Amino acid sequence: MCIGEVYALFVIVSGKGLKKTGEKVMGIWSQAKWITAKRYGKQMPVFGRDLFLKKQPAKAEIHICGLGQFALFVEGKEVNEGVYEPGWTNYRKTCLYSTYDVTAFLNRGKNRLRVMIGNGMYHVDGERYVKFTGSFGDPLLIMALCVTYEDGTAEKFVTDGEWSCCPGPVMMSCIYGGEDYDASVCGWKAAISEGKAEWIPAAIYEGPVGALKKAGQPQVRIQKELQAVDVCRLEDGRIRYDFGRNFAGRIKIKAAGEKGQQVIITPGELLLGDGSINQEFTGDPHYYVYTLSGEGEETWMPRFTYYGQRYALIRTDARILEVTGQEQYASCPETGYFKCSNEMYNRIHEIIVGAIRSNMQSVFTDCPHREKLGWLEETHLIGPGILADFDAKKLFEKILDDMEDSQTPEGLVPSICPEFVQFDLGFRDSPEWGSASVLLPWYLYKKYGDRQLLEKHYGLSERYVAYLLSKARNGILNYGLGDWLDVGHYPSHPANTPIPVTATAILYQDLTVMAETAGVLGRKEEEEHYRKLAQDCRKAFNEAFFYPLSKNYANGSQTANAMALFLELPEEEYREPVLQNLEEDIRLKGGHFTGGDVGHPYILRALAKYGRNDIIAENFMKTDFPSYGYQVSCNATTLCEDWDGPNQEHPVMSQNHFMLGAAEEWFYCSLAGIRADASARERIRIQPCFPEGVDWVDCRTLTPAGMCRVYWERKEEYIRVEVTLEKEERICLILNGEEEIVKVQGSLEREVRVK
Repeated sequence: MCIGEVYALFVIVSGKGLKKTGEKVMGIWSQAKWITAKRYGKQMPVFGRDLFLKKQPAKAEIHICGLGQFALFVEGKEVNEGVYEPGWTNYRKTCLYSTYDVTAFLNRGKNRLRVMIGNGMYHVDGERYVKFTGSFGDPLLIMALCVTYEDGTAEKFVTDGEWSCCPGPVMMSCIYGGEDYDASVCGWKAAISEGKAEWIPAAIYEGPVGALKKAGQPQVRIQKELQAVDVCRLEDGRIRYDFGRNFAGRIKIKAAGEKGQQVIITPGELLLGDGSINQEFTGDPHYYVYTLSGEGEETWMPRFTYYGQRYALIRTDARILEVTGQEQYASCPETGYFKCSNEMYNRIHEIIVGAIRSNMQSVFTDCPHREKLGWLEETHLIGPGILADFDAKKLFEKILDDMEDSQTPEGLVPSICPEFVQFDLGFRDSPEWGSASVLLPWYLYKKYGDRQLLEKHYGLSERYVAYLLSKARNGILNYGLGDWLDVGHYPSHPANTPIPVTATAILYQDLTVMAETAGVLGRKEEEEHYRKLAQDCRKAFNEAFFYPLSKNYANGSQTANAMALFLELPEEEYREPVLQNLEEDIRLKGGHFTGGDVGHPYILRALAKYGRNDIIAENFMKTDFPSYGYQVSCNATTLCEDWDGPNQEHPVMSQNHFMLGAAEEWFYCSLAGIRADASARERIRIQPCFPEGVDWVDCRTLTPAGMCRVYWERKEEYIRVEVTLEKEERICLILNGEEEIVKVQGSLEREVRVK
């Protein structure tokens, strides 16, 4: 860049009417104003300002929040490192801002700033598919450019009455329905004084808006570029691209043609009989329309929406030069690794991790297309598996903040957070979902040992448990979604287990965790209070659901008996008979598990806890319905929402959900045997199991003592076990039932006889 030349900095935004619930962060935001632009129908605005820097900047930072989503440009170059900024929040309570170093983009003299806006979750409407409709208000922007010069002086430029806005190139923006972009609308790139766009003064927004908070969660970024493994031209001339696997993200095109020609892109997970895209289960229609400028080779991808897809179908008269898939997910460090000699286990692990990545966005979504909502039950039911694979602490902390913002005065934590839409009945209020506000902080504490996190969210958990207790009758909770999508369901509500069983069992778990949390925080009276409540709940649960003659809970479903066993609800004398009933039901079902969203993790946990890993190992090798192996045999590349999801003759529901992914916890915590618990005296317990059909396991994950690796392999009559720790630590090592407390410096090896 040269002195005296004009440079451009751009941002795009969208949004509509907010309540005042927070105060602006002072300091960098002093004198900065929220500015707004009217809506141009479906067309989105661009905010802009041309400014003059008196001297050469030595350091320049932009702090920015654009609602709903923004894209920031300097001299036509996009600055954003993340996509879909800012992170999704309850914008009435919290607005996250990003900070970017733009020193290299600015120079002495004239510089142009622009911001492009997209709707995101801030404003949802449209003629195409939407899960819901709703709006927080008109598009908003707040920005502060802080410049320090080489002579040590400083200057700040903020959003104020000097800013302008104009109609931008984004002609339609819907997080659910897609995005349209007209590249021939390019006057916004030029200097405002040139009059190449319909610039008008941006209005100062005086209304209420959430408190500004610096974004702390890992950015959602484009992590991989995927090339098509197959390209096919259909009979009607459309071209289909197959990227070989399912992923969440967007489609990037390079095209050339005449001004006004359009490229229409339709993504999807499944195909119809004629080879075109099937969006029946993922939100129909969702597509993108790119209108060419006619100026040579043009590259484009949607900025303000994404989808879950394996395929892309393109219709155009223009020349398509290149099509790639851009896979996106939050930049949580991938600290886990799992591999073993059993290829079925490896494939199960791969499809689960693929689904976790696809849904690891601004929140943990249920799916990357049809809903894109932060359903909370996954965060605690599959949380241990997620934390084995990824260092997701900061993302989970953001989700806990979302729960704080969403909690009602009565204490309810809605089933989805942020609560962009209020559903009815159990879809808003279900104990198995809202209990993430209690269980997730505890899981994070056990993983990381962060006592401050427990303290920060103690009130959230306390209020939610009080809410549940207010809903209980004679100690029993009788509402919610229950064991959603269990085997035999139709429709999705539980077919096997009464709703009060899962709801009350979760209440008991909440109470025991509250007692443990209070103990860690030194709240002795509250610890005793919750222990007493837990015992009262256990007594009520057993009186209501346990049948001493049959030794079953409720109707003897796998979920009912497994939840009771894992949570140690039966009296000691009844635990073995209840376990036998669980085993017998699995045998009668041909070795299959019948639990759903809630029950499946507890079935695995109960069997592992009581030493029946052999049953799990055998189940994981099955290839008939319902099983992981069935999904693998049907060529699923990400875990499906339903056990029957990838059936090629009649596929159903989403092909990209991780809610049934509890196997991941078993791979790390039982097969490799790595269990981290910062609340225990020995913070690491190593207790691998050695099922038939597995000759070796290589696994590592993050623990309170840093990275821990377990490698074991069969050696004729012995199994060699090697434990490697990043830091010196005293661990509890349990091999074939023999417990050893030992200090590990570097690596430790043991051999045990095969039983």
